[in-house]
Amino acid sequence: MYKVYLVDDDVYVRKGIKTLIDWETYGFTICGEADNGEDALADIQQLQPELVLTDIRMPVLDGLDLIKYTKESLTYSPYFIVISGYTDFKYAQRALRYGVKDFILKPVDQEEIHQTLERVATTIQKDCESRHLQDKMEAMTEMKKIIFDESCKKDKNYQHPFFSAETYTFLKAEFNSMGIDYQSCFTAIENELLTLEGQEHYIWFEDNVNCFGLVINDLFLKANKLTLEQFLIQQYNTYTTKLELNINLYSGNTVNGIDGLATSYKSAKKCVQFKYLLNKQIITSKMIEEKDVYFIDLDQSYYDDMLEFIEENSQRKIEEQLTKMIEACTELNFAKDAFRTVVNRLNHKILKSIKEVDGDEQEISTLKEMLEWEEVSLTLGQLTELWLQFIKEATLLLANLNHNNMKGTIHQIKKYIHSHFDQPITLKSIATTFYMNPVYMGQLFKKTYGIYFKDYILKVRMDEAKKLLRKTDLKVYEVAEKVGFTNPDYFVTQFEKNVGTTPSQYRKKLMEQIS
Repeated sequence: MYKVYLVDDDVYVRKGIKTLIDWETYGFTICGEADNGEDALADIQQLQPELVLTDIRMPVLDGLDLIKYTKESLTYSPYFIVISGYTDFKYAQRALRYGVKDFILKPVDQEEIHQTLERVATTIQKDCESRHLQDKMEAMTEMKKIIFDESCKKDKNYQHPFFSAETYTFLKAEFNSMGIDYQSCFTAIENELLTLEGQEHYIWFEDNVNCFGLVINDLFLKANKLTLEQFLIQQYNTYTTKLELNINLYSGNTVNGIDGLATSYKSAKKCVQFKYLLNKQIITSKMIEEKDVYFIDLDQSYYDDMLEFIEENSQRKIEEQLTKMIEACTELNFAKDAFRTVVNRLNHKILKSIKEVDGDEQEISTLKEMLEWEEVSLTLGQLTELWLQFIKEATLLLANLNHNNMKGTIHQIKKYIHSHFDQPITLKSIATTFYMNPVYMGQLFKKTYGIYFKDYILKVRMDEAKKLLRKTDLKVYEVAEKVGFTNPDYFVTQFEKNVGTTPSQYRKKLMEQIS
């Protein structure tokens, strides 16, 4: 209800206005009255009505001066309707200059005043909504400064009810889906929030294309008679059941004072990193107090095995290996971002394999979704389903390319060298293994990789030998044997020729550098 204040030196006029007008129908209630402008000015300052009905001719301070002083001295000025028995144009002119909404002559016509009130009520409502939105935007700007700049403290001169609470909590929500209308989702959630009490005690904003941030304080929870846990459950049920959204909610620490909100924001972001580890749609900072996540990567062997199964076009082994990789990530407490690294690293290797055989990755129907998945939010189940579909499509594409393109065979030969360099392999033996003419295979290998077959085998063996000399304490003859040399002396000769120093000197130099 909007508050109305009456000013007229005739008590019977005031009583008549009170009984004549159906105030409540237009959303008004009378909050006070006065018989002179001076008393009215003091009351208006205290009561802050949205609308004032005033006469012009009054003792001490007349109606027009009351309007003038109100406009000049108060930060918040109500709307005015002048009701007067004087028809002088100069009065009306001054009233309009002061922004008076209407000038009604006595005796008051009931239909006229009702029409005026209807117009004013609409104007006040629009202004209130605009002012409320403006206040919210200003409060959001002030709050974001505090969240995203730890050195920034609240401006003591800035006043808004949101900043008058004792405790604050940052909440984060993610929409788990691709290809949805995020703007419609935000609008639907905003409409649900508007049904709650304590509108001035929460601030929400779009935190990304697929998520939003919501900051609430203790006054908001009290207004709705909820604990934080109850509020989270209530909102989750509303979003998932009523709005049919697949969503995850994260709650940061509850902090004392608005200046601690950056801490709450950080703890909410930490909760997000547990998304693929905890089988929960609501994750709070209390749930992860004794837990840690790690930003590491899987061992290279996981990727090598998957690429081998892809080359073999073994759908069963691919599914098993993907399950194995995800289970390993979970067992090692990988953060959500670490999962992302694993996905992107394997995908990069797969796409590189397609490029190496002159394939077009655009033929993979799930390519776009796979490249954009980290920009949206997916559950682990959704990610696994999309990832497996992508890998299977890429596998079929590679199988077709390798079947039709001899470079695919050369690529397999290169991989074969890396996995069999410790064995006595020759150009002829590999050509026989891959059913190729040795001379043609040697030419194609040189054309594809820019190095002769024999030199490439030697390079792979030398690289592995250097690795063993760095990371193990194997004797030189043992290193020679592990990289495919049956004659240790020949190994030393080739090592010195290619590396520029003997194996022993190479290891000694490394030890000196470490020391």
